[in-house]
Amino acid sequence: MEKDIRNTKDESYLEEKMKAIDKAEEGPSGISKKSLFGIIFAFTVLFIIHFGPAIPGLRPTSQSVFGVFLWFIICMVTDALPAAIVGLATPLLMVLLGNVKIPAAFKAFTSDVFFLAAGAFIIAGIMMGTPLGKRIALTIVTKMKSNRVTRILVGLGVADIAVGGVMPTVSESALFLPVAKSIGRLMDGKEHLPEVKRINTALLLQTPGLTPLFTGVLILTSHFPNIILAGALKESEGIYISWVNWLWLNLPLWGLLPIMFIYVYWYFDLWNLEIPGATEEIPRMKEELGKITWPEIWGLICVGTGLSLWITEQWHGIQSGMVALMVAALLFMPWGGIDFKKVNKNVLWDTLMLLGGAISLGLVLYDVGVVQWLSNMILSPIKDLNLSPLPLLFVLVFAMHIPRAGVVSAVAMGSAFVPLTIGMAKTLGIGVLPFTLVTINCLSYAFFLPISITAFLIAWSASGASGWTAIRFGAGLTIISNIYVILVQTAWLSLIGYPLK
Repeated sequence: MEKDIRNTKDESYLEEKMKAIDKAEEGPSGISKKSLFGIIFAFTVLFIIHFGPAIPGLRPTSQSVFGVFLWFIICMVTDALPAAIVGLATPLLMVLLGNVKIPAAFKAFTSDVFFLAAGAFIIAGIMMGTPLGKRIALTIVTKMKSNRVTRILVGLGVADIAVGGVMPTVSESALFLPVAKSIGRLMDGKEHLPEVKRINTALLLQTPGLTPLFTGVLILTSHFPNIILAGALKESEGIYISWVNWLWLNLPLWGLLPIMFIYVYWYFDLWNLEIPGATEEIPRMKEELGKITWPEIWGLICVGTGLSLWITEQWHGIQSGMVALMVAALLFMPWGGIDFKKVNKNVLWDTLMLLGGAISLGLVLYDVGVVQWLSNMILSPIKDLNLSPLPLLFVLVFAMHIPRAGVVSAVAMGSAFVPLTIGMAKTLGIGVLPFTLVTINCLSYAFFLPISITAFLIAWSASGASGWTAIRFGAGLTIISNIYVILVQTAWLSLIGYPLK
């Protein structure tokens, strides 16, 4: 009882601190200074590009769409507007300023990939709006039956993977953050000990931060750049990637999961450490959820049906997006007992609108020639080096990590780099699918700065670790992950018929 009161006070204190920070960032009218600066800056850049002198190599329409592209990135980086508004305003601005036809500007909103995201977000809402997601996680961790930190982290990692197939990365982080914090509280009163600090930092950086990101790249519906890339490849290149195709193309990246776990254990020296009381406390957390209910069972049945249909798509021919919508509809059948009102608040509707606008923007950028213009500009100095495809990939990937570092939003990263990498591949005469897939995957493993990706930012903030600790830890992991992806995945893709050249 005493521990519960202390935890509640700690959470209230943290909430008050966050409110104080938000208040300090607001002007007298309650508007965030960052948002106000962002919206002014975004529209200033947009109008300068749109009304300014002609940019060599761009037609008027292309120049206006390029301005909308910069507007989108600035809005995302500065949180200038709500995500849904950015997603809907982006195609609107292309229509008003770039004279893009309405069907082309809003094309992604009628695509299979958009409906795949819609269904996936609703399924994720079930995991968040009912005890189902937490129940799966705690059930798996309980099976470890150990106080050893390494075994607990493995259990949490397996649980992360189990729900990662049906949850976007950010939702997965939100689900596992309270679980990780609850386990960390077993060491209350010992926070001053160096080993306890290491355990808590590792627990929070890995469980809600790294594992969702490392599994998210592997599952089509779990990482926003995956969805953006799949949509762009289908619409611009006619390359359709199903849910199960994505798993096949990224198969060797499962090898990064044990590498990540070993890196965390080594960096924080966790090999022989224990969390006292974990074997009793974790089962107690599971018991607090009570017995599994019929709505949760129905949710499992529906999700299982969806996974089965995704896996067998080659036999029945129903595309991934339609399967996702079918599952979403089944979830709310009257006999299922799932309350839509409770689930609705956990569905990422705003992100869905943002994804629609982002994918539409990428397609138009490609169609009007902006992507080709940017690609030529970036590749001109590199072409003179006469590098073969693999060394060239190394140079480009690590060069792109520099602008990537400041883009915390995964949607903004996908929107900026997916069309660009498609254009680069065509300019270089390299295979579009292997080049774009490897490059975007590398940019997803971006931990040079703790602000470079949302899930890692959330985990770092919760851990209380210094920024320098996060940078030292993240830089090594980024380099290892990127080298692995470039060498191993390119070899795999070449083996299954997708060589770089």
